[in-house]
Amino acid sequence: MAVRAQSAAALSTIDHADSDWLGAMRSRDVQRIVAPYDRDGMFVTAAGVVIRSRDSIAALYRRRLGAIASIHDGAIVRDGVQAVNDTIVYEWGHGGMTFTDTAGAIHSSRGPYLTVWRRESDGAWRIIRNLVF
Repeated sequence: MAVRAQSAAALSTIDHADSDWLGAMRSRDVQRIVAPYDRDGMFVTAAGVVIRSRDSIAALYRRRLGAIASIHDGAIVRDGVQAVNDTIVYEWGHGGMTFTDTAGAIHSSRGPYLTVWRRESDGAWRIIRNLVF
């Protein structure tokens, strides 16, 4: 990561969001899952569907979690992070989880991601773009 004054704050926020994701998924806490997103953030699914706004991303997670009976394991693993400037940080890696759906079938969903974080005027770091491949 480039050496910048905001890098430590960004990395702390990113670390927390990545490490909290699976716990938030397991507890089905949609507000916790989407808390890192900017109000106008965008989520791009592996199928290329663009979900715009934190509220719409929350609705997507509610639908997805509604089809899951239990989550067995999972993680977000960061492979790299790079500060572009004082307000933009790129994060990339891979993640996923193994779960049982409501019909009893076991699924494993894994793949790479690229996330763009922006420092807001209040100093908080938020996801403005999250792309899953």
